[in-house]
Amino acid sequence: MVDRIRNIIARFPEDENAIRDLIRKDRSFDALCQEYADTGKELERLIKLKNSDAALQADGLRQRYVAVEEELLTIIEGYRPV
Repeated sequence: MVDRIRNIIARFPEDENAIRDLIRKDRSFDALCQEYADTGKELERLIKLKNSDAALQADGLRQRYVAVEEELLTIIEGYRPV
């Protein structure tokens, strides 16, 4: 679990408790966290390749990474613990 949310907590440290609670209670949030982590790792890998094909793929992946991050933030900001 820690690997999945490390980047999210680093990005939004003020929401750490909400993130940890959501990861335990919401399977769709958990899956989105996994997608965010996987996308970030793949993006890092493509950036290191430094060729034109990788650059094109990285641009598309970067857009997806930002979209997933926005989705996560929307969920986190709307979360109210019971």
